[in-house]
Parts: sequence; structure tokens; C-alpha cells
Amino acid sequence: MLRAVLFDLDGTLLDRTSSLRVYLYELPKRFPQVFEAISFEDYMDTFLELDDNGYRERADLFRGIEDVFSMPPGMGETLLMDFQRHFPRSSVSFPGAHQTLSALQRQGVKMSLVTNGRVASQRPKIDALGLGSYFGVTLISEAEGVRKPDPEIFRRAIDGLGVSPDEAAMVGDNPEADIQGAKSFGMKAIWKRDAYWETPEVADAVIDDLEELLPLLRELW
Repeated sequence: MLRAVLFDLDGTLLDRTSSLRVYLYELPKRFPQVFEAISFEDYMDTFLELDDNGYRERADLFRGIEDVFSMPPGMGETLLMDFQRHFPRSSVSFPGAHQTLSALQRQGVKMSLVTNGRVASQRPKIDALGLGSYFGVTLISEAEGVRKPDPEIFRRAIDGLGVSPDEAAMVGDNPEADIQGAKSFGMKAIWKRDAYWETPEVADAVIDDLEELLPLLRELW
């Protein structure tokens, strides 16, 4: 019997590409001098390319931005600080996120948010999306001292919810951290499709949109 669902944040509930676009469109207002010299469209395209779906190290990304556009020394670091301050507040959820979480909550399904990242970046995203109230347990890897796919972080999540692994499912976009990690711990794993990754063979199911989750869970259990 399904009693709990664990969710990843970035790429699963949070639409990172849309969030980046919201952040980037505000950037010329804070740095008009930068965009007097370069095209905003070129900056946005370069940023999205160098970002590597969020997996490029932040300082390296902004050093790359500085180099590509021949910015004054130190401008990359200034833009990095701006990103760290403002990007989490630009967070946009995928369509159906609130509706899906609300429906699960009404059905009495326990939920946990399990995300890799820094508290200073992940907590403001959660707050900006207004998702915190849905989760009985929220685990951020920096605070826990352990990251997905380490089974320990999954153990803490289900222990906090008071369920066993075979009563829980993990929903995430990262084949290794979310899907393989959950499967190795004995949970079902549902992959939210992301074109950045190859489809993980071990996933119990694949969804393209969060609205697909509720009928799928009824099928799996």
C-alpha cells in the first residue's frame, strides 16, 4: 500500500529553465551598464548553454560568462553574487505542482522533499514556490551532511514520515541521484522525464508532467 511519496526539487517540482528566464529578464535592470555593450539575447543563450542544466560549478560558469563577453575583471564574481541572491526568488514551479501535491495531501499520502544543494539556495526556492506546507519532512543535503543517492538520506526521509521503503515512491529527474538511489533503498522510483538525461532502465514508471502522477500511483499500488 502506498503511504508516502518523496519528491526531488530542481527539475521535478521546480522548472529550472523557466526560473532562469525569469531571473535573466530582470538582470538588465540591475546591470544596465553590462547590457549597453552586449546583446541580452546573446547573454541569455550563452548562460543557458554554459549552465549545463545546473550541473556546472557556479564560479566556473560565471568565469566563463566573463571570458565570453570580455567583461572587466571581477564582473563574473559580481554576477555570481547577484545570481546567488536573486535566482532562488525567481523560482517557477512546473504546471500542476500545487494541484498534485494538494491532491496527495487530501488523500492522506505523506510527503517529503529530498533535495541536493545548499540551504541558502534551496530553502528560498521552496519558500518562493510556496511548497513547504505540503511536506512532513524536508531534507536539504547540506544540512544533512549526506547527498542523494546515498541511502542514508532516503532512510531519514522515510523514518521521518513513519513508513517503510516498500510503502514509498520517489519522484525525480536525476537517473542516478533520484531513481537509482531510491531503487537501491527498496522504494519504487518514478522518473520525471528530462531531455538532458537518458531514460533510466530501472525506473518503475516515467511521467512527462506532474498531472500524470496521481493516476499512475493508483496503477502502481
